[in-house]
Amino acid sequence: MFKKYSYIKDLVIVNTCCVTKTAEAKSVHRFRSALRKYPDSTIIATGCACRIHPEKFSEAHKVIDNIQRNLIIKGILPEPNKSRYFLKIEDGCNENCSYCIVSKVRDKIESKGMYEVRHEIDWAKSLGYKEIVLVGANIGLYGLDLGLDLRDLLRSISTIPDLPRIRLSSIEPRFLDAELIKSLKDLPMCRHFHIPIQSADDYVLSQMRRCYNVLYLENMFELISKNFNDVAIGADLIVGFPGEREKEFQNTHAFVEAQPITHLHVFPYSPRPGTQAYELGDPVSSQEKKQRLWDLKRMISKKNYEFRRTLDGKQFDIIIENDKNNICGLTDNYIRIFIEENYSNNRFLRAEITRVASDKTFGRVVKVY
Repeated sequence: MFKKYSYIKDLVIVNTCCVTKTAEAKSVHRFRSALRKYPDSTIIATGCACRIHPEKFSEAHKVIDNIQRNLIIKGILPEPNKSRYFLKIEDGCNENCSYCIVSKVRDKIESKGMYEVRHEIDWAKSLGYKEIVLVGANIGLYGLDLGLDLRDLLRSISTIPDLPRIRLSSIEPRFLDAELIKSLKDLPMCRHFHIPIQSADDYVLSQMRRCYNVLYLENMFELISKNFNDVAIGADLIVGFPGEREKEFQNTHAFVEAQPITHLHVFPYSPRPGTQAYELGDPVSSQEKKQRLWDLKRMISKKNYEFRRTLDGKQFDIIIENDKNNICGLTDNYIRIFIEENYSNNRFLRAEITRVASDKTFGRVVKVY
């Protein structure tokens, strides 16, 4: 009924990334490690770093591009060992962000058909998964190659009986409009958004070639807050982009502080050869980037604590995700609740928050499903 992985002995596939210099360096390191660790195996290298720097992977027995890789794995459904099922609905991005190399190496949009997505959700259900995370290079572009859009997909999967709760991995700001919000509300939707805003200064956004301004972001956050109670909103930010002086950074800092943002991923800008922004140089010092990064991290740590305090005493359905020696469960709004009871991964429980510390949230189980 369902295809499973076919495990091939003595074959190692290294999937590489080049979204940042660090990611590329890690890819090369893991490739070199595979050569040393499996000297008698066939080593295949694939992914984006292979496309822009094939010479770094020349010792592989074979280097294949992303299209060949996708053809190999097409139709194969995995048996993940995580507590949540990550379902890739789309690959590729054709945006024109000046700092990003992804559109240069993965410019072709490839979407799974709606039947395939529904089929894979049925597969995840058969494995007992209670949460499905929709992932992709840019999930807002889903269906561009099929004459569809993300709303069409959401409407389709909303009709699946006993649908597990659905979480969006990350979605670009320009796709979060009233129509998409309406489609999300028809689902057992996790009250959690992760949005790569990258900056909250109009000049920096224009330099980044982002297709929105700060006013749009303000309206977007207001729209989300009005439609979802106790919603968690995360964001990606780049600090130290060329043109971001202290004034521009303070605009971003003030925006994040004022908006209902509960967690952040902050990255210091790193020039990427082959991107438009590479020609702008790297005028902000490493020390200044680090200072800005830690300013934002300190602020968001306080905001996250205040957000979690508003949830004290409330009950949430959680999916157990063991954290090393600790037992914790993830709520739909992205809070990890640590509990004393011992439950295995992927158990679906109801817990009440009993204590909120600066870095952790604690609770007790009140119902086992």
